[in-house]
Amino acid sequence: RDTARSDWINGVSHDIRTPLSMIMGYAGQLETAPDLPAPRREQAAVIRRQSQTLRELVNDLNLTMRLDYEMQPLRRGTLHPAALVRQVAADVLNGGLEEKYALEVNLPPAAEALTLEADGPLLRRALLNLVNNCVSHNPEGCSITLGARAEGKFCALWVEDDGGGTVPAPAKGGPALAADGGAAHGTGLKLVEQIARAHGGRFEIVQSGTCFCGRIVLPADSSKT
Repeated sequence: RDTARSDWINGVSHDIRTPLSMIMGYAGQLETAPDLPAPRREQAAVIRRQSQTLRELVNDLNLTMRLDYEMQPLRRGTLHPAALVRQVAADVLNGGLEEKYALEVNLPPAAEALTLEADGPLLRRALLNLVNNCVSHNPEGCSITLGARAEGKFCALWVEDDGGGTVPAPAKGGPALAADGGAAHGTGLKLVEQIARAHGGRFEIVQSGTCFCGRIVLPADSSKT
C-alpha cells in the first residue's frame, strides 16, 4: 500500500509539472507584453504567481512523502542561522513580495555566532513555508519578521506576522498536526514540522492576540555558540 501511494504521488506530481510549466511560461510572456494594458498584465502576473505557488505545493507533497517514509537523507553541514535568515529574506523579496507585506529581519548580536550542523536547503524550505503561510492567511497585507536567536540550550528559527488573519493555532507549544496525523494547518506546515523532527528538534505554533509565530527549535547538541 505504501509503495502504491508513493508511486501515485510521484506520477501525479510528474504529470502536473509539464502543463504547469507551460502556464507559467505563457503567463510570464503576457506579464511583460508591452501591447497589453496594465490591468491585463497584472492579471497575468497573478496567474504566474499562483502557478508558482502550486508548483511549490507539488514539491512539498513529494518532500513530505519522502520524509514520512524516511526516504530523504539529511545532508548535514555547518550552517549559520543568521546567514540562512538573511538568505530567505532576500529570496522572498526577490520573488516579488507585494508591497502590502512588510518584511523585516530580527537578529540579535548573539545570533551571529550561532552555528548548526543541519541540512541548509531543508531549513530554508521550512522558513519559506512559514513566510508563505503568513502571506496566504493575510490577503490584506501584514508585517512579517524572520529571526534567529539562542534560547538557553536551544537555537530558535522563527517567522512572525502581525496580521491576525492566520488559522487558529493550537495551544502554546502544541503540535502543528491534527490528532490523526494529518496536516491541521496545511501541507506546508506539516512539512515544517517534519523537517524540525528530522533534525532532532520541534516545531511550535504560538499565537498571542494578533501575533502569529511559527518556531523551529533545535536542541543544543545540534548547535554551538
